[in-house]
Amino acid sequence: MSLLFCRGRTEVQSMACKRAAHNLAAHTTNLLGGRTLQQKFYENRILDRYTAQEAKKVSLRQLVLFGRQLTGDKLIASANYVRTELPVRLAHRISDFQYLPYIAGTNPHLRTVYELYWRAFDEFRKFPVVKTLDDNRRFCDTMRRNLLEHSRVIPQLGVGVAECASLVAQDDMDAFMHQMLVSRISRRTLSEQHIELSEQFDGALRAHLGLRADEGVDQMRQAPSDFATQHTGIVSANCSVAQVVHDCAERAGGAVEEACGLPAGTAPHVVVMGHTDATFMCIPGHFAYIVHELLRNAMGHVVRRYTGRLGEGGAGPAFPPISVTVCSSRSDVVVRVSDEGGGIAASELPHVWSFTHPLKAQRLHDLHAVRRMEARMGEDAPPAGFGLPMSRVYAEYWGGSVTVHSLPGHGVDAYVQLPRLGNAVENIASRRRHT
Repeated sequence: MSLLFCRGRTEVQSMACKRAAHNLAAHTTNLLGGRTLQQKFYENRILDRYTAQEAKKVSLRQLVLFGRQLTGDKLIASANYVRTELPVRLAHRISDFQYLPYIAGTNPHLRTVYELYWRAFDEFRKFPVVKTLDDNRRFCDTMRRNLLEHSRVIPQLGVGVAECASLVAQDDMDAFMHQMLVSRISRRTLSEQHIELSEQFDGALRAHLGLRADEGVDQMRQAPSDFATQHTGIVSANCSVAQVVHDCAERAGGAVEEACGLPAGTAPHVVVMGHTDATFMCIPGHFAYIVHELLRNAMGHVVRRYTGRLGEGGAGPAFPPISVTVCSSRSDVVVRVSDEGGGIAASELPHVWSFTHPLKAQRLHDLHAVRRMEARMGEDAPPAGFGLPMSRVYAEYWGGSVTVHSLPGHGVDAYVQLPRLGNAVENIASRRRHT
């Protein structure tokens, strides 16, 4: 805003105009990170070259098949795919930041995420072509550092969205948050998959060469031409649904007991029924996050409703159990989590998937106290109202769904549906329509 527009106005209007000009200048400086407009223009032209590209999506089955007969050359090819793919996916999200309304663009927490993404984009686009196993190890080190730095993203993003919730249309901020989280999962999946494959390959190569764990890697610069190994990285080709449910039930029970001040072992029991031998292809960490969140929610509602029954009537659990039913077909796995926690109020049900509904936004302010968060099972409980929409993000990323049906006065049935064979490609959108 030019100060020329302040001429002819009252003293109060002129002062307001000057403050607006000052704020705009400060906003511009902040977004540019100290760079000149000419530099920024140059950088945006670079960004445009990447946003013109579509993400090269992968499926779980592709990731598993790639790890079979893994050679040094295939590992290097994987490194270069990830090296060229990460800046494309980052560029699209940086573009989303640049199209935020002005008031959101000035938020310091959102600006922190924007700057993290810019630095990562710049670093990965400039990383040289990976040609040797040594190059790959350096590339993996760069990704590990980047993953650690970006563990700040969810808290910063959550607080920023919460502070803008009353200033920007709820649907717009929800769409922005959803897009950021889906893209974040996609980048972490590519990075963690390649890092895990590299570690598994190096371990097998070290054993093949007869090297101890503390010996140098001079002999490991290139793998022998006839050396190959089989690994699937972070993907499980035959993940046991029932085993994940049992593991999540134990963790969720402990978390609810601690949060509610219950004696150990008194949280609602989880009963698993149906196709208890079902297996499917998935990333166990993603599936576990969803199941853990649903069980923790179900247990919490049951405990709050039935706390007065604790210790009544002799032996046996004081609370009604959580029922988990597993169904498996040729194409899908469906898990139903049923509780008797009283159900969800009709007025709240339409907003359970929102990150930025006014009630949810208030709770997201709790992320001020969270330094790092990776949306993994085992972390401290997320703010109330965050875990359920985050679970849906994980499910939809792999072509699945999470739905909730409330039985007023009785409880909730939550359903998780996921493709069984790993054929669905990542459900990510590269381009976003800007208006």
